[in-house]
Amino acid sequence: MNAAGMTFVLSGVSSVLGMPFFQSLVADGSIRQDELDGTRSNLSAIVTTLRKTPPDKIETMVAQFDDQLTANLDKFNAGWGHDLLAAFRDAQIMAGYVTTIMAKSGLEG
Repeated sequence: MNAAGMTFVLSGVSSVLGMPFFQSLVADGSIRQDELDGTRSNLSAIVTTLRKTPPDKIETMVAQFDDQLTANLDKFNAGWGHDLLAAFRDAQIMAGYVTTIMAKSGLEG
């Protein structure tokens, strides 16, 4: 993965979580509305920060954490078409992980 790939991937995850079928998790009581909204907002903020960050700073971060980023993305991709709740939880984990490594790398929104 590289800087453009990471931004693209996280934009995609953010877009997928914005799809109406994730609202069914609220409707069936699996999650609360504020949890869904907060996760969507967090991912959107991450993407905005990445888009404003010079690619060389992201490249450094991605190079250091590529294996973990790729593993989290693969887990999300495996679940979102089959198990919405698992995919949602994986997206939350991914957002938390990316937020942590962004902070460690000195990237701020």
